[in-house]
Amino acid sequence: MKLFLTFALTFLLGMRTTFAMPEIMPLEKVQSGMNGVAYTVVDQSGAIEPFDVKIIGLMDNGKGSSKMIMAEASGSVIDKTGGVLQGMSGSPVYIDGKLVGALSAGIKEMNPRTFFITPIENMLKIWDLPDIKEFAPPVQLDEKTDETETDSEVPADEEKSAEEKSVMFFSGFDSSGLKFLEREMKPFGFENFFVAAKSDTASQIKYNATIKPGAAMGVAVVYGDFLVGATGTVTAVDGNRILGFGHPFSHGGNVNYFMTDASVIAAVNGVIGNGMKISSVGNIIGRINQDRESGVAGILGNFPSTVPINVTIKDETLDKTETYSANIAYNENLLPKLGAAIAYSAFNKTADETAEATVAVDFGIKTNAVEDGNITRQNVFYSTADVGQQAITELLQALTLVCSNTTEESAISGIDVNMTLNRERQTASLVSAFADKKRVKPGETVNLVITLQPYRKPEDVIVVPYTVPLNQKEGPLVLDLHGGALVPVVPANTNVVKPSTGTPKKIFDDKIKKLISANKNNQLIIELGAASIPKTQKEILENIKRAKKAQERFKKLGIKPPTPANNKVDTKYIIDNVIQVTINVDKI
Repeated sequence: MKLFLTFALTFLLGMRTTFAMPEIMPLEKVQSGMNGVAYTVVDQSGAIEPFDVKIIGLMDNGKGSSKMIMAEASGSVIDKTGGVLQGMSGSPVYIDGKLVGALSAGIKEMNPRTFFITPIENMLKIWDLPDIKEFAPPVQLDEKTDETETDSEVPADEEKSAEEKSVMFFSGFDSSGLKFLEREMKPFGFENFFVAAKSDTASQIKYNATIKPGAAMGVAVVYGDFLVGATGTVTAVDGNRILGFGHPFSHGGNVNYFMTDASVIAAVNGVIGNGMKISSVGNIIGRINQDRESGVAGILGNFPSTVPINVTIKDETLDKTETYSANIAYNENLLPKLGAAIAYSAFNKTADETAEATVAVDFGIKTNAVEDGNITRQNVFYSTADVGQQAITELLQALTLVCSNTTEESAISGIDVNMTLNRERQTASLVSAFADKKRVKPGETVNLVITLQPYRKPEDVIVVPYTVPLNQKEGPLVLDLHGGALVPVVPANTNVVKPSTGTPKKIFDDKIKKLISANKNNQLIIELGAASIPKTQKEILENIKRAKKAQERFKKLGIKPPTPANNKVDTKYIIDNVIQVTINVDKI
């Protein structure tokens, strides 16, 4: 079905203007002293400009490493930039009109005009690697189409030596959100974050875009009100196939990322070896499907699978509501981190402070991982500092759980997050509790009258029905009352979570159910106290006998045995302590 959709889309939109792969110069033909030319963009004009290149020699890092070409740049463009800048990565290098490779790394803190070239032979191999993520459905955005050609170029890549990686740029994230993003994404090869911008014209999908060698291209994992990606230069084009960067984006292998055009904002000179071209990402033009040691590869007009995320933040104190939207390129490893970072930054930007506050969170994940197609969760959080980071913990947990399904890959078709902020401290302590009946029998329901003391507010009284267990023995029944965020003094055996057993599918389903049904911070939990928990095999057997006897009693009376009352009651507060109440139970 995906294949049909992609084919049909291409057919309906027509054919694009394409460029053919030029003749290449094999590495074995490259010799010290040869002169060539490279192409890049260094200003807002978007013009692809040449600069001179002289081959210094070949560099071999030993077994298992690819050979690199060392070269020196010169000419008016290099004079203007002060040397090879971060952001020129991918610039194609030609000798006698033949493509030699891509500028891939400068030599940091040394001669700013000296750089390495990734041989084109190494980059061409990327096109032959398997693409198991092909035929992904097109992205779903508020589309504007534009079929004009793209001639602009590069920005933020950091030249670090032959082990070059892209400088990641972002927009839309606040400083706290960026720190969270950097911490969570670093294990996946994403580092060297730099503030950048999205083009004012971005948000278009260019279905029939063309792009030239030497022009700018972008790679993004998030696109919309939030942006995470990097930019680099196109090295070679063959029909709708693109090669660029000359080094990895994140070294992700076969990937599913956005491919965009880009435009240079400015070339900034810095300390020797630390100059940078600053660029903005532009329009989505295709999909990056390979992210390898020698560069990235993409396909024009073939778009990545994406997960739309919408985050609505309501600040009740300021009477302010903001909604943020973005698309995340589907990747099981990155999606949980990116989704949580977007929600966290959206909250921080709207609240504009991290002081103490109470936040109600309601999120939904549309996924085929559960039968009804939705995973939903509501909770309330309070903190004296950075409540936003606490508020996204369960969203991160839920997304991580879905994306780590060991039985099959779970599709996620959307994420919706609603967060309501109140700067009042909505916490309360339990003051007292008593039963409205002096004596009850197993199976009967008693009302617990509970007094709470909200923070700096008058006392509040709530009434909660509680059904005495059918197997409860004669004598005092001790109950622990506590908030959902707290662990009882001695957990009742009815609350002990046993390890999941069975098939991997059942284990996964159990984990989902456990997350959805977990205690909420604003709930009042009523559980058996330590004194009422069976501790021996004899006591457990006696419990079973009492339960059967009680059921027989209700049957003789022609009454259906009562269903135990819900021991989780939503309140307006986060309850911060534990108290006990005792009920006198008569013999059946």
